[in-house]
Amino acid sequence: MRSNDRKILLGKLGKPHGVKGFLYFHYYGEDKSVLQTYSAMHLEDKESLHLEKTFEKSDRLIVKFKGHNDRNAAEKLRDKEVFIFEEDLPALEEGEFYLYQLEGLLVKNLQNIILGKIKGSAGTKSNEVLVIQGSAESIDNQDRLIPYVKPEVVKEISLTKQLVIVDWPEDF
Repeated sequence: MRSNDRKILLGKLGKPHGVKGFLYFHYYGEDKSVLQTYSAMHLEDKESLHLEKTFEKSDRLIVKFKGHNDRNAAEKLRDKEVFIFEEDLPALEEGEFYLYQLEGLLVKNLQNIILGKIKGSAGTKSNEVLVIQGSAESIDNQDRLIPYVKPEVVKEISLTKQLVIVDWPEDF
C-alpha cells in the first residue's frame, strides 16, 4: 500500500549553473529520464518544484525548475534535498521492490539463521549492497554487507512476512 505523505529522497541540489536559473543536481537514482515523469518534486519544507528542463554536461545533471529564472532564484535552492512522495513512484511489476521498502525487514540465511535487519542499502559500481544491522534476535551483533544480487544471493523477499531469505554464510 502506498503512503500519501512518505517522502522518497531523489537527490540534492548543488550550485547554480549560469545565470538563467539552472543548477547542478546530485541525483541519487540511476535512470535520470524518470525525473521527467514526476508532476512535482518537493523540498523539505514541502515547497513544490516543477521541472522545466534537464541536460547533462560532463556527466553531471543540470536542472531548471519553472519560476526559477535567474541565478538568485537558483541560489536559494542550493544544497537543498529534493523529494517525491511515495504515491508518485512508478508502479513495479509483481515481485519487484524499491530498496527503501526492504528497510527494517529481518534477514535469514538458507540455514534459517537470523543475520539481522536491513538498515539500508549502498550502491557500488557493480550492484547494490544491503546493509544488515545485528539485532536482538540475530545470531550476533555484527553488521554485514550483503550484495543485492537476485537470484544468486537474495533468494526470497516477503513484505507481508517482513522477511528476506539470502544465500549467505553466518560468518561472513
